[in-house]
Amino acid sequence: MNNEESLSSQRDYPCLGSALALLRIPFVFTQDDLLSSGDFVKKAKERGLDLKIEDLAELHRCGLFLPLYRVSRIPVEGRRIEVRRGMGENPHGWMLDAAAEGRLRDSADEGYSVAWPYQRPPGEDPRRWWNGFIYSSWQLLHVRDAMDEYRYVRRGHLVPLNFHKQRVVRRRVALVLAALATHYFPAVVGKLKLPPLTEWEELQKARAASDVAELLRVTGSEPADLARQADRLLVQAHREPLAKWLSLLRYASYDAWSRLRGEPLDAMWRRIAAEILLRAHEDLAVASVVDPLPDLTGARVWTAQHDRLTPRYQEASTLERALADLGLSPYPKVILLVEGETELCHIPRLLAEIGMTQPQDVRVQQTKSSRINAHLIARYGITPRIGRRIDDRWLLDASLTALAIAMDPENDFATQVDRDKIRRNLQQAIREEVRHQEADIGDDVLDALVHVRVWGDDKYELANFSDDELVSALTTLAVRQNNQLVSSPSWERDLRAKLQEARAVHADIKVPMGRLRIREDKVELAELLWPALFVKCQAEIGVNEPKTPVLKVVLEVEGVASKVAGVRALLDPAGL
Repeated sequence: MNNEESLSSQRDYPCLGSALALLRIPFVFTQDDLLSSGDFVKKAKERGLDLKIEDLAELHRCGLFLPLYRVSRIPVEGRRIEVRRGMGENPHGWMLDAAAEGRLRDSADEGYSVAWPYQRPPGEDPRRWWNGFIYSSWQLLHVRDAMDEYRYVRRGHLVPLNFHKQRVVRRRVALVLAALATHYFPAVVGKLKLPPLTEWEELQKARAASDVAELLRVTGSEPADLARQADRLLVQAHREPLAKWLSLLRYASYDAWSRLRGEPLDAMWRRIAAEILLRAHEDLAVASVVDPLPDLTGARVWTAQHDRLTPRYQEASTLERALADLGLSPYPKVILLVEGETELCHIPRLLAEIGMTQPQDVRVQQTKSSRINAHLIARYGITPRIGRRIDDRWLLDASLTALAIAMDPENDFATQVDRDKIRRNLQQAIREEVRHQEADIGDDVLDALVHVRVWGDDKYELANFSDDELVSALTTLAVRQNNQLVSSPSWERDLRAKLQEARAVHADIKVPMGRLRIREDKVELAELLWPALFVKCQAEIGVNEPKTPVLKVVLEVEGVASKVAGVRALLDPAGL
């Protein structure tokens, strides 16, 4: 078959609208599947359908659900179809061989006969016998409807007049999906299958040359039906248990989501089918064959097309936004910069005590010095990622991350004037980056995004622990280090004096440690101080009177995290 040849210019057989007419389409069924009865039953069970071979036979007998094709043993010269062969020993290969030899039948033209058994008759060689029925994988979308109709009939109800019409529509949808699959399916699922003995370029040329309107004409379908059938599939998929996770499933790979089972898997295939139909509609709209799909911008009420599978349409959340909404964001709500190892030991534990245990809650980062420049973090880690504008606001493509800095009162953080200057500069850097994205940000949001704190007048250990707590921990540390001064009768008096001297000049804890020959080991000291910190912080939380500076910072960070978590858009400050 010449891939450049118009489908409509081929001979009249097979007639348009039949399953056989699909074979006019170059590379048809190379991206989707043709299934034997046994494989169809297995795939149905993967989707949560309790289907047996006997059920397929009964549905066929009642005319409720027919195979796509039947392969006959009797060739008819006038029914030969020119096809591309060589697809191997599988339903696709058997179908093409039968078509070329005039043995392929459209089941919709034949009805049912007891002469065509679904189960292998006694005495037949299992290596050579098969029932000759071939199904399209797209027909799996309609098994549930057929089984519901069958149960309705079995209960003795009269068959409604619209049952037959519904069966015709469902079969036509399966034909349309089969016709469109070669063109659209690879892009929708991110997977292109190369048929045997086929060059890549030849398949790609055939896909590029596809005429959507002509493909629909082959199936006997109308362009106006595409969106309506897609909406029906999306409504059905919306009822399944994982529908609330759709914003994330949009970004899952074929290999990942195909491991689903039951209703979630069935729903994913319905969304894929709907997406194929909607993309075909979009292409026809460009050619002015149909009206464009409705614009959902700013829609307050859910519609079926809000559940489109593709992440490329405007109303779909970005991956970062979807992860944030499900509590799985790779971005923390707060980045907390601290200087030393003691802080790095204590603060994550205190955060855990108040329920901030997930990595997307707070990320505590040690700077190792108070001489830091946080501008890069502010510009590229804190600046909001701006999405589309709707009315007076810009949607955010990712969850917000706030910056909190907790340092010793020294260097650039020595005075409140210094700290206010740092905060203003960081906020200005964020505002500049937002404006580079052609948006703006209000002062209230900037105030929520940047926080600069110190422990008080003293550095961390002296600010957060009493002399009694420090004497106990430092004495234990000295004993572990075999410090000979510990055995002196004046040890505790000397240690307390050195601590008081350090407090008088706001020195670092390492100063009194050095004077008493205690080797600096901030990690071990932090571990020794933790029990005392835990007990008093628990007591302060219990009476809702936080006094310890590090606890105040931790509670403030918790509040900041809660505040930024619910922000999904930035209001235009010019419109306030």
